[in-house]
Amino acid sequence: MSVQDDEKDLNQIAIQAQLLQRQGGTLQNQIEVMQTTLNDLQATIETLENLSKAKELGLLPVGSGAYITCKQVDTDSVLLSVGSGLIVTKKAADAAEVLRKRSKSLLEALDKANTSMASINQQMQDLNAKASVLAARIEDVRPSQG
Repeated sequence: MSVQDDEKDLNQIAIQAQLLQRQGGTLQNQIEVMQTTLNDLQATIETLENLSKAKELGLLPVGSGAYITCKQVDTDSVLLSVGSGLIVTKKAADAAEVLRKRSKSLLEALDKANTSMASINQQMQDLNAKASVLAARIEDVRPSQG
């Protein structure tokens, strides 16, 4: 194999590595979003499970860390988004179960994403090893040509 062939192969490896880096970056962002969503689901499930302990006073989050004090808390029903802008009323235990199912689905997706990320990392390592061999071979040939 000639130096030119090795250089061509090295350039192809560089292109493949860039594509894998982009895929890995995108996948890492998706993993972070899924993890944040999973944490929110877990916190909501825990809150719903403890909702019955609420007495007369409650806090209603209005966003950006701001809350409104509520003088009466309905611990029997929860308004739950079911998608497409639809909201249904559920008992707290039923709402928690819906959220557990969402959490389970999200965990499965997160597991698949982590598996894909491991595959991308392995492919990057393989490309780096090939690139190192090619670079060393090119370096060994070049000094003898000059």
